[in-house]
Amino acid sequence: GMSVADPELQATLSTRVIKSPQGKIHIALASLLLLLCLLGVTTPSSAEYFALIPFNTAIGKFRVWNLLTSAYYDNSILMGGVNTAVVFIVGRMLERKWKLEFVKFMAAVNFATMLTIFIIMVACYATTADMKFLLSPVCGFSAANAAFGVALKQLAPNQNCVASFDKIKFKHLPAIVIACAVVCYGVGVTQFKDLLLVVFGTYYGWLYLRYLMLYPGNTIRGDSNEDFAFKTLWPGPLRPIGAMFGNITFGCCEMCGFCKVVDGPVVEELPRTAAPSTSIPIPEVPDTVSEAERKQSERRRALAVKAINERIEQLKRAQKAKAAEASKPADATSAVESSATKSKDATD
Repeated sequence: GMSVADPELQATLSTRVIKSPQGKIHIALASLLLLLCLLGVTTPSSAEYFALIPFNTAIGKFRVWNLLTSAYYDNSILMGGVNTAVVFIVGRMLERKWKLEFVKFMAAVNFATMLTIFIIMVACYATTADMKFLLSPVCGFSAANAAFGVALKQLAPNQNCVASFDKIKFKHLPAIVIACAVVCYGVGVTQFKDLLLVVFGTYYGWLYLRYLMLYPGNTIRGDSNEDFAFKTLWPGPLRPIGAMFGNITFGCCEMCGFCKVVDGPVVEELPRTAAPSTSIPIPEVPDTVSEAERKQSERRRALAVKAINERIEQLKRAQKAKAAEASKPADATSAVESSATKSKDATD
């Protein structure tokens, strides 16, 4: 699993480090969001071509590209402005850490969220025959931004959101973002589709990081750290519900073959000069994990122990071989000295 806190990301949060960001993807993305938001606000009819409208997307006009474009288009100046600002601030942190994986993460979360909302709206129409479910536009970058909050919770959970205020940390962001989305919808500031974007963005962001993300320097996808279980995204009273959804997700991913961390090798090859006891971490099995997660941890532990034992045997064989090679010159020298002594005795 990954470390509890990422020192590199925490350093990136310093203004001294991020004055000159290495990547430009987040700048291009923020510019695109701003331009498409201005288009949506000034030309409302553009929603017919960019927003997700189920009737237009797959029933009446087959504009299937809306599943891709809808996440980057917005017709609300408030949401468009907030999303653009978040991308510019948080995007550079994640881009600096993940490079192109940042783009894959964002695109996957946006597409999965829009596809899910499309299916829900079509199902609602099928059960109610209400055309509003087919004609209501859905758009906005809120799903990816909610997922960015999950990413910050994973990378630097104990980092303060505000430097001078240590009560709110990155590990609290997912719950705070969803709570704000619920409140904004409740008071009428946002629409129900905005709440759905945040909820599904949070879920798919966690799912991608947990099981599918290929982190720089790793060959195994996903993050099996217990500190990143789905239940940890929620406050204490809601954690049992979060654990239930996490277990369901784990079962589905394992059935679909996405859980590479379970069946594949999870122990990196030891450096030749490294000590076996410090090179391979043996995962512990906490008492509070589910049965499925417990079995996963036990399998990983067994693989780790096996790898350690194999490496110890390799080191022992290597040491014996070196000792044997070192003894050969000594034996040869002893033989020469013995022969010389015998010759001297014979001469005498």
